[in-house]
Amino acid sequence: MRYALFVGCTIPNRFPGVENATRLILGPDHLGVELVTINEFTCCPALPTFYSTDRVTWLVTAARNLVLVQDKNADLVTMCNGCFSSLLKATEELQNVNKCNLVNDALSTVGKQYRGRLARVEGHRNFYEPVRVRHIIEALYTDYGKEGIASKVRHPLEGLRIAVHNGCHFLRPTTKTSVDDPAKPVMLDTLVEATGATSVDFVDKQACCGAGGGIRLQVPKLANAITKDKYECINAVGADAIVTGCPYCLFQFDHAQKDLKVHPIPVVHISQLLALAFGIDPEHLGFEWHFVAVRPFLKKVDATGVA
Repeated sequence: MRYALFVGCTIPNRFPGVENATRLILGPDHLGVELVTINEFTCCPALPTFYSTDRVTWLVTAARNLVLVQDKNADLVTMCNGCFSSLLKATEELQNVNKCNLVNDALSTVGKQYRGRLARVEGHRNFYEPVRVRHIIEALYTDYGKEGIASKVRHPLEGLRIAVHNGCHFLRPTTKTSVDDPAKPVMLDTLVEATGATSVDFVDKQACCGAGGGIRLQVPKLANAITKDKYECINAVGADAIVTGCPYCLFQFDHAQKDLKVHPIPVVHISQLLALAFGIDPEHLGFEWHFVAVRPFLKKVDATGVA
């Protein structure tokens, strides 16, 4: 497997430990993915802002990111639901010839052209397919599966109760494409249980974190009220931690708990949870950047059995 990691904006600015955790679990000491480094990536850009106000700028910016990976023979893999949704939607839009031509007119000013990924060659003709955009959850679930992930676990997280939060843009990334069942998703739960932990069921499991659609930016009190409803459902089942595949959902659960002054439940990214199960030192995972202290959860991790 060859992955070109797209880190986006929220991860390097708020949770750099998520990127480090992802690189560590994918690296040669663990899953052995060949990682392609592309330093020229920019903002995805986010759908609730750019797409809602200037769709041409959104598509040109997204297409420029796709151009950077189209000749690398690698899948573009993101650790963020918003980046996943934006870039995946862009690949769909760019299949429209008129939109693609419009985008390439703009990209030509910086010497770039979106063609897509070379699929096959027949005689003198090249045939292209859209750049493959994937979420880290889907990539790990599909490329390795529960058994493949479990085989890399060195510190089983048995006895820990994890509340999974999928997030809206992972379950419903575009109107044309889905990667998991939006009503009964299994991918993130499966990855959690591959660590030995238990993915607990709870009321309104697929509800929004509260931050989606720009709500947090425009009406923070409403965002926190939505978060509180979901937090109470999670707290009711005695979860030891909340695990998500989206840094913005992570930020909302993490920050809102401080605002709401509730009993804290640590929030971590799936890459960080897998890193703990793989036996990676927590000091490399950036937990000091989280608002809700993760150390009580780490003590519970230490108390679990070692393979």
